Amino acid sequence: MSLTKSYARQSARNTRIWLTCGASALAMVLGSTAVQAQDADADDTEEKGDTILVTGSRLAIPSGMDTANPVTSINEEEIDNLDPGTLIQAMNNLPIFVNNDTPNSNAGFFARAGTGNLNLRGLGVNRTLTLLNGRRVSPTTAFGGADINLIPAAMLKGVENVTGGASAAYGTDAVAGVTNFLLDTRFTGLEINLQGGITERGDGDNYEGSISYGTSVGDRGHLLLSAEANKMNGIFDYSGRNWYQAFGLLDSDGDGIDEVWPNVHSSRVSFDGIVSQAGFSLNGYQFDGDGPATPYQLGVASDGTVGGFDSRTSGGNGDDINCGEVCNVFPDTDRYSLFAYFDYELTDNFKVFAQYMRGYSHLYENATPRGSFVGFPTTLTIYQDNFFLNRDHPEIAQAMEDENVASFALRRMCSVEDCGNLYYEEWSTQNIGTVGFEAEIDNNGFLDGWRVDGYYQYSHSQKKWDQFGLRVDRIFASIDAVDDGTGNAVCRVTQFGSTDFPGCEPINLFGRGNASPEAVDYVTGMDPGQQITTPLFFADSGFDLGITDSYTSTPGKRAITTFEQHFAELSFAGNVFDLPAGPVSLAFGGSYRQDSIYQVNRDPANPTSNHDSGRPVLCSGESPGLRGVSGDCNNTVATQYSKVSNIRGGADVKELFGEVLLPIFDTGSGQRAGLNMAGRWADYEGSGTIWSYKTSLDFSVYEDLRLRGTYSRDVRAANLNERFNKTGGIGTVTDPRISQADIDACNALNDPDLACSASYSVTTFSGGNPNVAPEKADTLTAGVVFQPDFLPGFSASLDWFRVDVKGAIGQVGLSEVARRCYEDEDPIFCNLITESTSQVTDAGGFPLMQLVGDQFVNVARSYVEGIDLELGYNTDIDILGGGDERLSLRGFATWLLERSNTGAATPANNFDPQPTRLDGFGSFPKFRGTGFVSYNNGPFNAVFTGRVIGSSLIQNIATQGATGITVENNQIPSVFYVDTRFNYDLDIGNTRAQLSLSITNLFDKDPPVVATYSFFTAAATQTFNSLHDVLGRRYTLGVKFRM
Repeated sequence: MSLTKSYARQSARNTRIWLTCGASALAMVLGSTAVQAQDADADDTEEKGDTILVTGSRLAIPSGMDTANPVTSINEEEIDNLDPGTLIQAMNNLPIFVNNDTPNSNAGFFARAGTGNLNLRGLGVNRTLTLLNGRRVSPTTAFGGADINLIPAAMLKGVENVTGGASAAYGTDAVAGVTNFLLDTRFTGLEINLQGGITERGDGDNYEGSISYGTSVGDRGHLLLSAEANKMNGIFDYSGRNWYQAFGLLDSDGDGIDEVWPNVHSSRVSFDGIVSQAGFSLNGYQFDGDGPATPYQLGVASDGTVGGFDSRTSGGNGDDINCGEVCNVFPDTDRYSLFAYFDYELTDNFKVFAQYMRGYSHLYENATPRGSFVGFPTTLTIYQDNFFLNRDHPEIAQAMEDENVASFALRRMCSVEDCGNLYYEEWSTQNIGTVGFEAEIDNNGFLDGWRVDGYYQYSHSQKKWDQFGLRVDRIFASIDAVDDGTGNAVCRVTQFGSTDFPGCEPINLFGRGNASPEAVDYVTGMDPGQQITTPLFFADSGFDLGITDSYTSTPGKRAITTFEQHFAELSFAGNVFDLPAGPVSLAFGGSYRQDSIYQVNRDPANPTSNHDSGRPVLCSGESPGLRGVSGDCNNTVATQYSKVSNIRGGADVKELFGEVLLPIFDTGSGQRAGLNMAGRWADYEGSGTIWSYKTSLDFSVYEDLRLRGTYSRDVRAANLNERFNKTGGIGTVTDPRISQADIDACNALNDPDLACSASYSVTTFSGGNPNVAPEKADTLTAGVVFQPDFLPGFSASLDWFRVDVKGAIGQVGLSEVARRCYEDEDPIFCNLITESTSQVTDAGGFPLMQLVGDQFVNVARSYVEGIDLELGYNTDIDILGGGDERLSLRGFATWLLERSNTGAATPANNFDPQPTRLDGFGSFPKFRGTGFVSYNNGPFNAVFTGRVIGSSLIQNIATQGATGITVENNQIPSVFYVDTRFNYDLDIGNTRAQLSLSITNLFDKDPPVVATYSFFTAAATQTFNSLHDVLGRRYTLGVKFRM
């Protein structure tokens, strides 16, 4: 049976169940006596008769009662103050969010969850639930996490963040908390908003426009329409930013401690290419695009010999591989969103609504690395008879003949001139349709005064990734150019009559800029315009599904992920009976969710996307005339670093939930206490049943002082990536078979071409596990709220929090996979390793691991503990006169006491600052704070915002070397940014207008130097782009019209 048919039958059964429940609820409501219509939105925190609804609770809470959930709320003006750009840029400046996925979170092909995914507490975007008006927003990819840049920001009236576990209220993904975006569905009138911005350096120009219209439809209906668009031109170099000097790490004195130096370059590779052959007199010579090869000159400080494994230098002949030509300071992005909402009161106590939202985003960035010939698995071998070597550098060819050197390795990185404009590009679309009702029962009997809410929501998301990259299946044939006998270059495979490389173009990589356009086209990208029809191989079921795909090939390799979600919920909330301290409030209900994913990889070089057991071999020494091949020829993908599998799967969850608020006492003099309890039962397909629950206590010591505390058991089921995906890439594995004695023996050979290390690069795949169990988290919060009568307008809250995720869904890591295979002889892990049949490790001579898989299991522990502080103060003042003056202060701060990940056989990984998604962690400052000072005087408003990003460590117990910290300065310094915004309101006839000017990073603060160096990319990285501001001072001018 096909998955589609299976899901359709299952969905039909569940639809009948929900229709029955919904019909019963409708009958109950419509049969009741009419009451006053509910004017506010279902999730609004405004008053609804004598109750309010608050994010984090399902209860209709009696006015004056407070819950114990810490909730951080900001309004639309504060969102603009945080950042006038996209929503994710604004939310990124709140201390409770750490390592959000933003447009400049460089993750490489297919590793990005999205361009606007929230990450509460840094626990992961897959542990942060996003709501829109209290309703779940579906993820945009299999990685989990909703892309908030697709939300219609023009209609926002505020955001509420519950910074504690909320699984009992909302279900899976709410381990770290919930962010609820509140839309103004009561908006009436016409509003037009236009703005544009640019950086101090004249780049990064951006534009945004929106239009919103709301109107009444008769006496009982309301219609709302909104559209907005945003565009930012990418920044692909550091022009005008003199602080960038390619700072990196190297050990100049050999003491095992890396120092920070400027202009750190690889002395193993360059854009022109370096000769690498032990014993050859020209070993270490560098090619030049316009002249003879010359000895590579080291700079003022160096680490290792020219051409040596992981060697580097400060200055000298090296190239800034990271940003010497192009880099990704900020990608090119554009987006738009459409929103429509309609509600209608069928009776005074029954309202139906329908909502549609469409979002689109596009991102373009340069590929990093652009194309690597550092070494395994892509080592270029140059033979003595190479045509271009003999023509352009006869002195080298002659020396090879004289010294009986048959070949040498050409160490180089692709330049723009030789490998073209390699890039990543992605497009995301999301469509969400919702229908539902909101009602109140008035029957002077059972459930009298209760609210009844129900809705059904369908979400369809699609993300397309394109990678235009280096063709590793062709480069070995193309580089081996020989004389065709008439003085012209020809690929050796062509001369030998091979049919495996039709149209092979010989390429000249001796110095940048010497490759012909035809050769560059041959070794990069795909051949567009091909009509392809192919059966599809799926990661979990092979060809068994019998699915075919037909398409026209594009210039880049393409992966398409389609995600669908069906969600239905019915809930009841009201008061049960009265106690002396107040009414007992109860809420209960049920929900059903079905998620499905279909991912197809369009790779003309491997149309079926069969990566099983290393099939197919795309190039090998068995092809006539082909020689000098390396590990990439045993790979299953033609585009370097781009392994993606076809996947298809789905899962559903059925849930029942309940919540109660018990007033314990109320003295009438300010002392009162309430107990809140909630529970949720869930049945996850493939993972079984599990409970989540919460207990919280709220105690007012007196009118001004309130204490609160919460314990919750939260759960998260595996997302579709963790269940079904099988995505490939590149990684580093430590081979447990290689001993220190093996390394010492290798080093004794004194051959710079040998990789005398237990660690080396391998091709990887990330394997899903359909039966991985849900993870469990224990969350504790305790806090105090102070609102003194003697200081009107002042409020303060201080909350301690701790989230301990046990059995966290994760991967053991490549090195642990190898250890469990070779030391524990565990067949489960040995089946994840593919060894080379021809290559061995330089140290020890063991069969080289070429492909290593890492399956998702419940092995890890993720822990975060800290303190949140929130302050607010508002008061009327009289300083300058001229209008109604008001001063407002507000501040948010988070102290991080511990943030650690503990995987299998690894120590706690606290305060790890690694900046990319690929390592599964992120950058965690010990302190973050954001504060506003707002001054109002009639139509004028000025806001100054301060942002503090505290210090953190470069290395910790899990990332430092065996002998301790291996960097000279292990501290990442703190940084303080100041932003400002000026608004002026004016009336133009019947139109209200507002002019605004925002200046971000007012004092043009440079980002701190956080130097790193990667052997994989052969490049230094100077900053954490996702944490610190690398754009500098920038201006945004806007105008808003309301009529």
